[in-house]
Amino acid sequence: MSFRTRHGRLLASIAAAGLLLAGCGSGPSQAGAAAIVGDTRIPVTDVQSWFTEVLERQPEVKSQLREQGAMDDLGRQLASQLVRQELLEQTARDERLTVTDQQIAARLGELGGPEAATEGMIYGPQEAGEMVRTQLLTAELGRKYIDRLAVTFDLTQASTRREAEEKARRMALGPQQAAELVAEDKAAGLLAGADQQLRPAESLQLAATTPLFGAAPGTVLAFEQTPQSSQWLVVRIKDRRVDAAPQQVNGVEDGALQQFGTYLLGITADRAGVQLSPRYGVWDPVSLAAVPSAGETTGFRLQGTAQQS
Repeated sequence: MSFRTRHGRLLASIAAAGLLLAGCGSGPSQAGAAAIVGDTRIPVTDVQSWFTEVLERQPEVKSQLREQGAMDDLGRQLASQLVRQELLEQTARDERLTVTDQQIAARLGELGGPEAATEGMIYGPQEAGEMVRTQLLTAELGRKYIDRLAVTFDLTQASTRREAEEKARRMALGPQQAAELVAEDKAAGLLAGADQQLRPAESLQLAATTPLFGAAPGTVLAFEQTPQSSQWLVVRIKDRRVDAAPQQVNGVEDGALQQFGTYLLGITADRAGVQLSPRYGVWDPVSLAAVPSAGETTGFRLQGTAQQS
């Protein structure tokens, strides 16, 4: 098992982050770990030291967090960022993604320099370069697959969280059970269908806001199309191709590519495994973030069989 600490490196995030403090409780199977990603252990001290830095740099934040009762939220967000950072590092190695110092400098210049780039954020000016590096790497991951990824899936819908979970678990039982559920829902007049095919370039909004393209065959996903909309999609990924004929995609902003790239980290998270210390709540495998409890995840992600029906 390797150890990733803040000593000798700078912290960064996948997306712009708000402000979040460490909660209380016991750690995961490895004592003193905030999280374990594959064979990499992220120490609780990383979260605690980063939290201290935030408050020292922005003393007004402490009173705001206390007034809002958001001290635990800060710890969860910092732990989330560290986990996603590790997922990105592993993915970048596997995908051979790189960002040059010249690219980082150019982006910082566009943002007005390190101080302007980190104003009001959880990062200090000294961390701006690594923050930008992470953003660029995530966008590069999204750019690599935006025009050559294709997924085939079975689809149905649900109107409540409970119904979405029940249908997801039924789909995860196997291809036959998934096919039966889709047929039943389609006959009932619901939005349902088998062997649906989609590419990120054909639906940039889905690519940037859902985990649909960041799951391996056999994975069952349930998530709301829009938060608090009571319109849940339940899908079973049947096939995921990364060698599809390239499609021309123009005008995709870096922000959308970063969001798409972040969801693609779900592949690495499933393969490596993420264990989160209970002091930070539970890991949400859909949003790739720590949340207070299992009932507050943004959806469900279940592993079934990859066999096609």
